[in-house]
Amino acid sequence: MKAIKLSEPSGAVTIEEVDVPEPGPGEIRVKVEASGLCYTDVHLCDNDWEIVEPLVKRNLTLGHEAIGVIEALGEGVTGRSVGERVAAPFLRSACGMCKQCRRGEENHCPNVTVLGMTHDGSHAEYFTAVADFVVPVPDGVSPEQAAPLACAGMSVLGGLRKARVGVGTVFGVIGVGGQGHLAIQLAKIMGAKVIAMDISPEKVALARAVGADEAYDVTKEDAMATLTGLGMGVVMVTAPSHEAHSLALAVVDYGGVISLCAVPGGVTPISMTMCAFKGLKLLTQAVATRQELIDILDLAAAGKISCEVETRPLETGPESIAQLRDKSILGRIVFMP
Repeated sequence: MKAIKLSEPSGAVTIEEVDVPEPGPGEIRVKVEASGLCYTDVHLCDNDWEIVEPLVKRNLTLGHEAIGVIEALGEGVTGRSVGERVAAPFLRSACGMCKQCRRGEENHCPNVTVLGMTHDGSHAEYFTAVADFVVPVPDGVSPEQAAPLACAGMSVLGGLRKARVGVGTVFGVIGVGGQGHLAIQLAKIMGAKVIAMDISPEKVALARAVGADEAYDVTKEDAMATLTGLGMGVVMVTAPSHEAHSLALAVVDYGGVISLCAVPGGVTPISMTMCAFKGLKLLTQAVATRQELIDILDLAAAGKISCEVETRPLETGPESIAQLRDKSILGRIVFMP
């Protein structure tokens, strides 16, 4: 089968012919229908998340926004069936026994395994997953629409819930990419007023198209004066840049919340002095739980949200990763093997 391979962190990205994987005990083999390209793939290729470098499998198949049909069941698998369409997220498994798992925070389990990081991922024709950590894809959601929800969508849904966004919230989102354009739609469903910010006129236009109440090109001379007066009680950062984090600190209201859903490499320049002075809360978001994935797939099936996607064949993997790194992609690239 074909797969997009990363030789090692900072290594070569290639298209290779590899063996079809066999599911182990408790696992399933999935025939891939769609696999979304996430900026995490870029982070792994560039090795700019130093903390995860020891966890990254060598000769890795990338990819973790996976939709496909179960083709084979490993020993001991129950509750899943051959022919079932499932979504497999970044979180490949959690222990279920630690403090974090017991309190419903499986995405912060210290014993996680990760699709497309610790184990081979979904930018391929087939992959294996832990049966208990995939969820069914409801009828009415196409594979290419469902794929980005298995990381980008569930992550921002988790972030919005943690920040308690709802009716009366003035919600700002910085970065109208794969995560950001979904955060806008979800925040509107929750009843918030949504302010979108980006440096790209095309992405500002996308923000308006998916329902933002106001959208600003932050490179414009008068943008900051306007943004600082809008009273944004929650600002979510979905752009993987230090400049985006600095912007969040500047525009969030006193007593507000900054939700960090995108984490660039290196040291993030958020002033603790300014956080203290403004009385801010910083909330981090490492993907989300299976429940967020179930819930966002249900929203998509009900026609409440949609993804801006561009489908491409696996063979475009190296070039697509380079384009995402350059931030020249509108919405989400989804590979269709």
